[in-house]
Amino acid sequence: MTNFIFAAGLLLLALLGVVARKTYYYLPLRELKRRAAKRDPQAAQLYRAAAYGNSLRGFLWLYIGLTSAASLILLARMLPVWVSLLIVGPLLWLAFSFIPATRTTKSGIFLTKLMTPPLVWLLNYLHPLLSRGADKVERRYLAADHTKLFEREDLLELIKNQHHQPDSRITDEELEIASRALGFGDHHVRDIMIPRKQTKTVLADDTIGPILIDEVHKSGQDYALVREARKGPFVGTLAFKRLDLQSSGKVRGIMEPAVYYLHENDSLSQALHAFFVTNHPLFVVVDNLEEYIGVLTIENVLRQLLGHVPGDDFDQYADITLVAARHAKPAKPEKAEPGEPESANESQESDETPVKTDDEVVE
Repeated sequence: MTNFIFAAGLLLLALLGVVARKTYYYLPLRELKRRAAKRDPQAAQLYRAAAYGNSLRGFLWLYIGLTSAASLILLARMLPVWVSLLIVGPLLWLAFSFIPATRTTKSGIFLTKLMTPPLVWLLNYLHPLLSRGADKVERRYLAADHTKLFEREDLLELIKNQHHQPDSRITDEELEIASRALGFGDHHVRDIMIPRKQTKTVLADDTIGPILIDEVHKSGQDYALVREARKGPFVGTLAFKRLDLQSSGKVRGIMEPAVYYLHENDSLSQALHAFFVTNHPLFVVVDNLEEYIGVLTIENVLRQLLGHVPGDDFDQYADITLVAARHAKPAKPEKAEPGEPESANESQESDETPVKTDDEVVE
């Protein structure tokens, strides 16, 4: 009877080792470290042992192997063979198939936390020996971790599942950007261009005034195409942001005298390359017959890539004071030491090398 109780105790210890192994590795080590750094008491306790890496893994395998083998040998010696098989079979299935595949439980975490202090104490002494052996076994016999990703569709499926992971700290916006970036090259210019019917065109000799400004504004577009004549070729583009109530003269005087083209079958990757090469925000889209069928702006491309144009509504980038004020932090004025400049501006200006003028050279 004593041997039977001893064998049952060894089996329980083996199962505890299996539960502990599952609990220590239910999160990647880097995530466990992050949570421990954020003062999560549970993660901090588990990380004390998990930080030993292969030493912990090797110790747990030895512990599970020795306790389970000893218990099974004792049971086989005390019980008939058929009874031992009836007991051993389900126990092996429970320990090495069912428990590792189940979720971590509060009781499992509690038991693992209880065994962590003595385990850490042992690993502190056994780590040099265990690490060498475990590293050799890993290099020679264990398969490398596989991402389980083979094609782009697998990565898209991973991103889709990440949306529903309860403890995910990746925002939906970041996941959407990643998903859009993966499918960016599959789209073509024709898929996101502004059709010809929705594009505003003006003549180079049109007079700038309230009527023209209102028409361009109603189009809802940031740019208008400029023609030399009604049926003539395009000779430039007119940016709506350059028009205000004080604008006057002819369109020719404030238009951008450059026109660039893209084919409707060009990919968005090719379109993005064209934007970088020309540094122009608007392209005229043509078909195989060189017929104008629409326009494409850099905003269209960014919206397809990112889902939206990032940033707030701030647009005063020409005003140095407003740009600096966006990131200004209130600071207490400090008295300057003797010999030091009295302000940050004076200090900055003192570091600059002034350019000599013609008058200074003459003097």
